[in-house]
Amino acid sequence: PIEDIKMVVSTRFTDANGNPVPWILKQLTGKESNELRKKYTKKIKNKLGRIEEQFNSEGYQEAFITSSIVFPDLTATKLQTSYGALGAYDLLQKMLSADELANLQIKISGFAEEEIIENTMDNLVEEAKN
Repeated sequence: PIEDIKMVVSTRFTDANGNPVPWILKQLTGKESNELRKKYTKKIKNKLGRIEEQFNSEGYQEAFITSSIVFPDLTATKLQTSYGALGAYDLLQKMLSADELANLQIKISGFAEEEIIENTMDNLVEEAKN
């Protein structure tokens, strides 16, 4: 199994002793990433009547990031309400400064790059089999 990673995303979130509380991040499996990719890919007919795929990269990226965060629970209604947020990504944007969010995205993007390499290798192996 892929192990979760602890990361101090912001020193503003502290425990009772004033120590920064680490967030728990998980690396999505290739299957989870592919399911998100499918969710954010629409098939549409172009002007010539051909089916094309349209990928919503922004939606995928937001879902990838929020799906990678185990703790805090960004889907918790109480937490969202306390920040006046609607949805997990809106909450994340309201909880973190721009720099903190960028650092978190860089860390999680590293997961995505690893998955892309893994998916590419899986695809090559699958193509070789066929």
